[in-house]
Amino acid sequence: MSSSTKTCVSALLLVVFLPAIAAAFHDGGVAYCAGCHSMHNSQDGYTPYHQSPNGRPFLLKFGNASDTCLMCHSFYGQFMNGRGHGPGGDFYWVSKTFSWTQQSGSTATSTGDSHGHNVVTNVFHLAPDATLSAAPGGDFLGNLLSCTSCHDPHGNASFRMLYGSGAGPWYDGDRYSFAHAAPLARGNERLTYAGGGGEETNAQHTVYKSGMSEWCANCHQSFHDPAGGRFVHPTDIALGAAVADVYNAYLSSDDPLGGNQTTSYAGLVPFEAVDVDLALADPLNATAGPTAGDRVMCLSCHRSHASPFADIGRWDFLATFLNADSHPQLTDGGATATDVANRYYQYTFSNAQRSLCNKCHAKDLGDAPPGP
Repeated sequence: MSSSTKTCVSALLLVVFLPAIAAAFHDGGVAYCAGCHSMHNSQDGYTPYHQSPNGRPFLLKFGNASDTCLMCHSFYGQFMNGRGHGPGGDFYWVSKTFSWTQQSGSTATSTGDSHGHNVVTNVFHLAPDATLSAAPGGDFLGNLLSCTSCHDPHGNASFRMLYGSGAGPWYDGDRYSFAHAAPLARGNERLTYAGGGGEETNAQHTVYKSGMSEWCANCHQSFHDPAGGRFVHPTDIALGAAVADVYNAYLSSDDPLGGNQTTSYAGLVPFEAVDVDLALADPLNATAGPTAGDRVMCLSCHRSHASPFADIGRWDFLATFLNADSHPQLTDGGATATDVANRYYQYTFSNAQRSLCNKCHAKDLGDAPPGP
């Protein structure tokens, strides 16, 4: 498809689907059926580009489940060339592989497969993970992964319509069973692209209460099994007063002791506020740091959809200094200036800023900034 054709198609889709966005398509549960399904392949006497002479599975209008979701949600910021600054991240990063020459002279690569959950789409050209055939720590097959592996397209009362315990997503002709309930949380605006109003900041973000790590364990079971020996960072115990105090005091590598609990929340290092009243929580203005009883969770370090970094990291886990060492960089193969501009959303760091593990652990206390 030529670039001009892609532009025309994108413009057409924007016109077609903006009314659905404005009307809050999923609000209230099941949306109108014809938004996703077509009863007849040549509805109204024509076969548009997204139809198939042989029809689509489940009478879907657009290829497969992920294609159908992203036809609308790409414009929300879930697949927008890295401009999706929401809590889950932009699936665009799964399509991007970066490479660079290390000081040793060898080539390092950050593959698109490692940047996110590899939801399979035809229209958006995302293939199953080429490295992992199944979910790490579990058995959910990568070639069956879609947006509807996590989200119930027909609606439910859970946060972000995530499947709860019991019969989960449609999977290889049956239902994949989930052992754990959907997490408790409260989000905000659905338009998560930069400038859309719902982008993540230190004050504006999802308020998490409980159950996030347990829910991830529906597919990543052994990561949460101490006997398996593969998962060592706890997610099911309280932070404790010492760690909570470090989080609240820590502002940066330059200022690890200047913060206070009322304003210390870091959007890049979220946590579960176990005692929060979600009915009263304000995800548009939530700045308080943790108390001793709050908990770290999987999403404290990882994003749920995708990020520019390996292991779906919220930051580059291999970077010593986030500004200087994080990839993508302008000199990387496969990277654009826009990729570099969007890698850390709107968050900025001093040149001395080290890994954000230090938000809880402060192991950079007293370290000198990098030299020339």
